[in-house]
Amino acid sequence: MTPDRAGVRLLVVDDEEQILELLDLTLAIHGFEVCPASSGPRALEVLAQERIDVIVMDVLMVPWDGFETVRRMAAQHGAALPPVVFLSGLARPAVMPDLGPDVVQEYLVKPFRPSQLVERIEEARRRKPSR
Repeated sequence: MTPDRAGVRLLVVDDEEQILELLDLTLAIHGFEVCPASSGPRALEVLAQERIDVIVMDVLMVPWDGFETVRRMAAQHGAALPPVVFLSGLARPAVMPDLGPDVVQEYLVKPFRPSQLVERIEEARRRKPSR
């Protein structure tokens, strides 16, 4: 396990089971602890129960998209919300949705290399002030 990633817990959210499994495996290989969730509502439950350092969130999901899920998380957790890395097959919106003043976010367009995802996770961790 990579020393600087030891104990770093990720909440990984995607409603496509195969993608969720692939992200889980890939990120575990890179030394992260992964808590998977297959929907926005499930992600809120996991976030309420687990210590999470970074959220990796697919944008296009049902019943809530990734932005709506993060809005709901931010409403519940405020400044304690971990940083978020959004994943999408679509280009980054010219204007990102307003997710609240405390949301630290990164955006990564699919397809991407695992190393690019790891870089974004680490960048999000660096940008989030210590709690």
